[in-house]
Amino acid sequence: MDIWNAIKDNPQTGAHRLIAEYGNRLYAAALILVHESHAAEDLVARTIRQAMIKIRLYDEKYSFWNWLYIILLNFHRSDLRKNKAEVANSADFFENNDFSEYSTDSDLHLSNVDAELMREAVARLHVNLREVVMLRYFEDKTLAEIEQILKLPLGTVKNRLHRARISLNAILFKMFTCGDKGK
Repeated sequence: MDIWNAIKDNPQTGAHRLIAEYGNRLYAAALILVHESHAAEDLVARTIRQAMIKIRLYDEKYSFWNWLYIILLNFHRSDLRKNKAEVANSADFFENNDFSEYSTDSDLHLSNVDAELMREAVARLHVNLREVVMLRYFEDKTLAEIEQILKLPLGTVKNRLHRARISLNAILFKMFTCGDKGK
């Protein structure tokens, strides 16, 4: 039986199954978005609660994970609107740093970077760039899927991925050369 039908038939059993099948994946995505374990746990809990409440709105012709992820992103975006300080700080990072000297063809190859270091670098990205990086490289989504999930034009998705790669190279370069391991 599909998980969404299990939730509809028996919410308690369905909730346990939802957590077992998607809890860790939701937590990993939330942790990258919010950088803090308690905030990530709260985001996941709200996502699961909302999924349980809105399960009848799920359309089976779409990916269940994508549907959950959109709920997670919507809560995260709502939190950011309520707390604009994080967005302003992220924007300041880009305004106060010149990344033009870095390119995706740099000697620093992202595929050779330690996973924990990469997560830390991704966490420093502006939220708009972080979302596309997570979907593309952590969730292995195609550009078309990202376009659908984020409801963005394909050109915007490509542009954000390009800017994210350049920014990640710059962030990682600074982390390696300056020993900048903190935020």
